[in-house]
Amino acid sequence: MESKKIIVVGSANMDLIMRVARLPKPGESLTGKQFMTAHGGKGANQAVAAARLGASVTFVGVVGDDSFGALQREGFIHEGISLDHLKTTTKVPTGAALILLTDSGQNAIMVAPGANYELLPADIAALRATIAQADVVITQLEIPLETMDATLRLAQEVQCFSILDVGQARAVAPETLARASIVSPNETEAEALTGIAVTSIDTARSAARKLRDMGVAQVVMKLGAHGCLYYGAEELHVPAFAVTAVDTTAAGDAFTAALGVAWEQMSLDEALRFANAAGALAATVEGAQPSMPHLNAVNQFLAKA
Repeated sequence: MESKKIIVVGSANMDLIMRVARLPKPGESLTGKQFMTAHGGKGANQAVAAARLGASVTFVGVVGDDSFGALQREGFIHEGISLDHLKTTTKVPTGAALILLTDSGQNAIMVAPGANYELLPADIAALRATIAQADVVITQLEIPLETMDATLRLAQEVQCFSILDVGQARAVAPETLARASIVSPNETEAEALTGIAVTSIDTARSAARKLRDMGVAQVVMKLGAHGCLYYGAEELHVPAFAVTAVDTTAAGDAFTAALGVAWEQMSLDEALRFANAAGALAATVEGAQPSMPHLNAVNQFLAKA
């Protein structure tokens, strides 16, 4: 594949992760089994994943003037990601996420946006020339909605392909969704957008159809163990790969980055399988950015599948 120019506009968090036997009930205190920190944030995860998959990546976001912010910068530099548009703020700390991770790979996540909410539409307006030269723009919902909308609007104006990864599960105006070339939610996020509980391939199809009725051109729904569903001019369900999940925290981010890298460089079926493979591999490693797979690993995995 050719190396694509990908702009990721999104969040950068430090993840504080505790492994537990099970998730606590309301008001219950449990003793954790292990604690670790890892670089995270959906935007940063996707930037790292895209870079490891061979893309030339620019990250657009904000970190705090603190130790977590410094660690984020060091991580991006290590991955070869351009930081020409990464701001530092003294107003609030770097974003952080508290993650409880069970032995079965389930997780519960709470996010403190912090500096991520200092990324403003005016910052996006300054990116016109940069986005006009890019192949793909990827954004998510861990930044202000008006900033995400400005990103999609600008990508549309300069005719740059865009992917909206609908994380977190929040309502989004149909006119904003319609600006994206692809809208990619998981089951929970699809329900937040459409009001349809996604519990099967059939209900996923119904939710995707409703998104199309809302003006979305192409839907790529992430369905975990059920793989993914493409719904656009045609419909295609691609089953998941069977792996032993260790931590599913950023598997969807690996999927989205891989989709951006592979889109229009492969057939639709091959691109979706490539994205499924990246997501599956991410679920086999603990931590968000530590689990983002490299291109060689994905290719080897597909060769053996």
